[in-house]
Amino acid sequence: MIDGTYEATIDTILGSQTGAVSLRSEGAKMLADLDAPVIGRQLIRGQLESENVFNAEGVFGIGFFGMLSYALRGEVEGDRLRIVLASGRGEYVIDGNRVG
Repeated sequence: MIDGTYEATIDTILGSQTGAVSLRSEGAKMLADLDAPVIGRQLIRGQLESENVFNAEGVFGIGFFGMLSYALRGEVEGDRLRIVLASGRGEYVIDGNRVG
């Protein structure tokens, strides 16, 4: 089950930064509220591949950096979250632990 709030870290060009991810499943759909450095606060709508695996793609508006197209895949294993976000500006890995 993916539902929960996760304290997360993301490796950026500025080093390792902290953020938060809230995940919620609704049937076969996944909703994520992502608050991470560089990416900012984003609402993501995706699909569940299985009970613990999800994917999404879209475009983030990231302030003065412009628009960022992305495809991501995430997995929750126990209380651990891992999201790999691929974009035209590189790949970002977000690791997290469930806090709520």
